[in-house]
Amino acid sequence: MANNIAFTTPLNPPGATPILKREQIWVGLLLKIRSAEAFVPAAIQSTSVLAEFADPATGNPVTIREVIFRENQRKVQETVTAYEDIRVDFVQPDGSLISNVVSEDADGELYLTYIFEWRHPGVSKEELLALREKEKKTSKLAVEGTITVLRELVKSGKL
Repeated sequence: MANNIAFTTPLNPPGATPILKREQIWVGLLLKIRSAEAFVPAAIQSTSVLAEFADPATGNPVTIREVIFRENQRKVQETVTAYEDIRVDFVQPDGSLISNVVSEDADGELYLTYIFEWRHPGVSKEELLALREKEKKTSKLAVEGTITVLRELVKSGKL
């Protein structure tokens, strides 16, 4: 059983300052791989990088990391692959997949989408529905929180 959820929001809505550039967004997403707690502090307590290497088939950077989730102090080892300058995939041992995707519309406006495939083996349909509502809220907070942090990093000159 799995919940598939996606949430998209503009990176530079009207009135937002500073305007985030693709290069800044990409550097920020790479930083998020190493320090997820800075971007989603409500969900992730800490990030430890265990290994880094290039995928031999594609050359894409791969990071093996361990995150500690605040809820239940759950430790999860994730394999993270970056696809410059569009997408970062986070794969968990149970097969759950989270993708952070930077896209643009026909006018060149940038958007950030998080796609979640949360796997929940052995749960009932009722439990899956309850988890889905919680995960929808989490996805919205994760996207919006990441954009807030990106903008703060640009304002402070760190991106």
